[in-house]
Amino acid sequence: MTAHSEAFLHNGVTRRVALLFVLLSFPLQSRAQMEVVLLGTGYPRPDTMRAGPSTAVVVNGKIFVVDVGRGVTQRFVGAGLSFRNITAVLLTHLHSDHTSGLPDLFNTSWIFGRYTPLQLYGPVGTQQLADALIKFFEYDIHVRRDLTENHPGEGATIAVHNVAEGIIYQDEDVTITAFLVNHEPVEPAFGYRFETKGKTVVISGDTRPNPNLTRYAKGADILVQEAYLPEHFDKSDSPEVAARLKHYHTSAEEAGQIARDAGVKLLVLTHLIPSRADSVFLARAGKFFKGKIVVGNDLMRF
Repeated sequence: MTAHSEAFLHNGVTRRVALLFVLLSFPLQSRAQMEVVLLGTGYPRPDTMRAGPSTAVVVNGKIFVVDVGRGVTQRFVGAGLSFRNITAVLLTHLHSDHTSGLPDLFNTSWIFGRYTPLQLYGPVGTQQLADALIKFFEYDIHVRRDLTENHPGEGATIAVHNVAEGIIYQDEDVTITAFLVNHEPVEPAFGYRFETKGKTVVISGDTRPNPNLTRYAKGADILVQEAYLPEHFDKSDSPEVAARLKHYHTSAEEAGQIARDAGVKLLVLTHLIPSRADSVFLARAGKFFKGKIVVGNDLMRF
């Protein structure tokens, strides 16, 4: 190799090294990865195929659990999620089918790896729920923390954050906004909007159709929306009870209208009443929404 060739090669390598150094000097601006996991798609009636209402939103490994219905801890494990990565639990409202799995998730996650306080977001009344949980597990916490397993005590505590409409959580990856929905006479009740640089997910919670839901679902990549079939209530309840239930839930047709009006990309139906009518849900919602519709099943991921 000639001296000229060696000099040319040396200069080329030097330039490439310098360019690499410059590139590494700037922080990488990558989009946060956000995934939706359906942990429970059922409703108050126990069902062998569907756990109670619950949706996990996973952002760069941080897990946000929205509602904690019956059997959700088993679904959490079945989804391959890690207890130590639970960043927060968010309650849409305090109906028992949305909270009955919270005692199990709270205590089991502490026993198996969550050693920091459980961050619990919810409406007025959430503090009383948290206090009752701590009292309920008082003896078990004492035994596992002080006598047998030496689990760190911080994980056996709950930090409650009272939710009002607006931004309730924000970090470098995700912004979570709570918005009021209409689940009267249950008040307040909330939906949640998750936003990263590349994706938006909205979870309706329990609600009748209302302008605020459509507003906050506007342009979402995914809308996780409750849905029911009116004839189910007509067959199983008195006319008075059926009318009340229809008044504060969203029918499959109405779910399609909300998705259409909000211009979402994907409509995922959950909290399904009844549990075994996938084709009917699809047909009813599809009358109004011509985008992609999925009838949710436990452990589906998006």
